Amino acid sequence: MSKRALRAKLGLSTDKQLAKLLKLPVEQVEAWPEEGQVPSIPQVLRLLGIEEPLQSRAPVIPDPDADRIGPVDTA
Repeated sequence: MSKRALRAKLGLSTDKQLAKLLKLPVEQVEAWPEEGQVPSIPQVLRLLGIEEPLQSRAPVIPDPDADRIGPVDTA
């Protein structure tokens, strides 16, 4: 989504209002291109209703031997 489209969707007219809503420095928001895609930062994702992935959780690695392990008495 472009910065212009995001402001229009939210009913905002200036970068200053958008920065205040996102709780970001005005200079940072002003640096985004008007027609370019807004960065995928957590504040923007939350505002758009997109759930950000949890960074604190380790990725689940499937155990390739899970279905080959039998009961202890068969060993």
